[in-house]
Amino acid sequence: MDLHLSRHISRRGLRIGVMLIVVAAMIAPVAVLAAGGSFTDDDTSIFEADIEWLQGAGVTAGCNPPANDHFCPDDPVTRGQMAAFMRRLSANQVVDAGALGGETADHFENAVWANDVGGLLADPFDGSNQEWVQLTVETTAAGFLLINATTSLYDSTSAGSALFWIQVDVPACSNVPDQIQSVGYSYGYVPEDYRQSVAITGAAVVDAGTHTVTLCGRSSTGGGDTRLYGPSLTAMFTATGSVPAS
Repeated sequence: MDLHLSRHISRRGLRIGVMLIVVAAMIAPVAVLAAGGSFTDDDTSIFEADIEWLQGAGVTAGCNPPANDHFCPDDPVTRGQMAAFMRRLSANQVVDAGALGGETADHFENAVWANDVGGLLADPFDGSNQEWVQLTVETTAAGFLLINATTSLYDSTSAGSALFWIQVDVPACSNVPDQIQSVGYSYGYVPEDYRQSVAITGAAVVDAGTHTVTLCGRSSTGGGDTRLYGPSLTAMFTATGSVPAS
């Protein structure tokens, strides 16, 4: 090959090489931006989509101000950072928790509908099936009532025990097995002059309409002075989910 032809091929190859480098330089920043999204350190994280959602919803701003182009996905969360997340979650109304106190909610899939608390110190058990707290729930659709009851058992003169259970749409308390086991129940026991906490959690299938939820109790043993301290009952309605077969 003569020298003139060789030089021509070399110059042509050089021009092609320079063009490829320029094209690569133009494409590379676009590719990095597309892969990085809002943060550049979460590209290999399996939680990248969730992280980007948090940023888009205004819940997180980043972990390296003022640039805030890092999320630090593998770092622990401090209590202060958690407070910031929760405040932004609420202020931006990212999640609608529904209305409280029995008011209608915009979205009934997950709304607290009712809450009631008995006296700080209730009357002693009288040996019968007793109603301690009762509330009415209005549901806008068929679904489930998720119910929680708490109280403290106390006896100042002797050891005492009692049985507690939740009834739905049966206002009069009855300690037959079908009623006790229909939603949820618990036993409580206290030594003399001692207080013991009791909690019950259960669920009931309901139709749209008005429903009555009752916390019932009956003393098992004691010297006649077994009583409750601050019985509380809360019902939450959800139109989604399932209740395991009994």
